[in-house]
Amino acid sequence: LRWNRILNNKLFMNTTASYSRYRYNMSEGTEAKTVIQTPASTSIQQTDIGYKSGIDDYAAKVDFDWSPSPTHDVKFGANYINHTFKPGINVLQLTSTDSTNTQKTDTTYGDQNVSAHEMSAYLEDNISITKVVEMNLGLHLSSFLVQNRLYNSLPQPRIGLRVLLNDNLSIKVGFASMSQYIHLLSNSNISLPTDLWVPVTKRISPMQSKQYSAGIFYNFKNIVDFSVETYYKSMNNLIEYKDGASFLGSSTGWEDKVFMGRGRAYGIELLAQKTIGKTTGWVGYTWSRTERLFDQPGQEINNGVAFPAKYDRPHSLSLVVMHKFSEKFDIAGTWVFNSGNCGTLALQNFDGTQLPQTSLSAFTNETTTLPHISNRNNYRYEAYHRLDVGVNFHKQKKHGIRTWNISVYNAYNQMNPFIVNVTETKVYDPSTSDYTKIKKHLTQTSLFPIIPSVSYSYKF
Repeated sequence: LRWNRILNNKLFMNTTASYSRYRYNMSEGTEAKTVIQTPASTSIQQTDIGYKSGIDDYAAKVDFDWSPSPTHDVKFGANYINHTFKPGINVLQLTSTDSTNTQKTDTTYGDQNVSAHEMSAYLEDNISITKVVEMNLGLHLSSFLVQNRLYNSLPQPRIGLRVLLNDNLSIKVGFASMSQYIHLLSNSNISLPTDLWVPVTKRISPMQSKQYSAGIFYNFKNIVDFSVETYYKSMNNLIEYKDGASFLGSSTGWEDKVFMGRGRAYGIELLAQKTIGKTTGWVGYTWSRTERLFDQPGQEINNGVAFPAKYDRPHSLSLVVMHKFSEKFDIAGTWVFNSGNCGTLALQNFDGTQLPQTSLSAFTNETTTLPHISNRNNYRYEAYHRLDVGVNFHKQKKHGIRTWNISVYNAYNQMNPFIVNVTETKVYDPSTSDYTKIKKHLTQTSLFPIIPSVSYSYKF
């Protein structure tokens, strides 16, 4: 719900009330069918194991735009959010069916819901100091009430400065201090999309960061814009799963499975963009790194040694080209390339003790095989890349413009990795004359192959 009002010729107000709901659900089911004597005595047992999480938000905010003079553009406002977090619930359903009846058992266990109140206020001023110098000054305040504990952030300043060296060349520098009360908890031990959003609690502190940035911007003959930007970001109170911990399991809540540490992110971005003419588009390249370090006593992860974050992608390249042949026909293509995500895989095994037989005093010739992980996020997926193309056919109608669009997503059907698993198979071992030798190899699951689409739109 939104209400806008012009209070006077210099002050504008925008009031918003909203509700949002986020749900996450991952489940796996198995079915076992047993025939005892006759088809009439068939017994079917089905097991469904699921993991659910969610967030419900009720929010209200008011924003003001104030223009006291041509050299000042002031924005200020306040925001309130009522959060209800459902950070982790395991659901187990057992269904047993035979020829006479059906029995069903539902079991739910896991973390309790967490209610929280988030309040914030901000003030921002875009100042034109001279014709060549512009400054953006901002201040952000916030607080978070959860489990009878109130977190008040320090004043969070944001500063941006732009200097116009000439009509075509400018430089920009910036600084921002930020606090965040919702954590993204990623599990790199399994190659599944198991990212969860969890709240700050009386045991888990808010995240804090400081970011520095600088850039050079150049306009070439009003045809092509070039830019080079660099940044560095430091982060505190990040959370990660302990070594060996998983988001599944009911023995402990999620707070007992995580440690707190710090991290950093840095990189450089290059962009060339053409916005004028029949052929437009851009090419952009980013080199960036993001690392985590958990070395505080009792909070060590990866033996206290820095490791790449799950979403550390050193290289990112995008190329977009659009060409307008006429008012009736245009075409566009996008090609993207990204380094693969990081994951933690047990790429090696070592042998343990012998497996016992039924008698406690006797052992088999087989030994236990235990996984060995060299370090956190020790494996990088193959690079991600794809090509999307589309054409538009426009026609002027009596009361508007009709457009047919024909597009192809992933035009050359690239099978990018979505899940990567370590698979073991038994191969022939000449020393034992049997298939007892274990060979490891990686298997990949991919989603979204080539997908064509057709759409129709009418603008009037």
